[in-house]
Amino acid sequence: MVEQKSLGQEADRLLVILVETPFKECYVLSREFHQLPNGAGLYAIKHRTMGILYIGKSGNVRSRLRGGHKALGWAFIDRLDPDDVRIAVARLSFPWARLSLQLEQIVLRQVRPPYNDRIAQEE
Repeated sequence: MVEQKSLGQEADRLLVILVETPFKECYVLSREFHQLPNGAGLYAIKHRTMGILYIGKSGNVRSRLRGGHKALGWAFIDRLDPDDVRIAVARLSFPWARLSLQLEQIVLRQVRPPYNDRIAQEE
């Protein structure tokens, strides 16, 4: 079993990746998201100047976003320029993929992205 300390350390490592990935190196929005990893990870929908708008987890990041996403809908409603919105991904290895919910919760408590709050209020 993973110790609580190592879970926190992994969450911190993932958060650094999501926050520090330069905007120009993030994945551009597209219809099919072919460039996104086809595997487990935490992902952040980022705005060029506003920073992280949403953080999520998925067993398959590409499939998750290809199927549509409420956070992208909120960006549209907020009239954000699609060229100013991109996706950062921190991949998860197999042992960590099983703990993705716990990792996501730790990261969300640290960042508190605005679209996560809006979506939670909707549900």
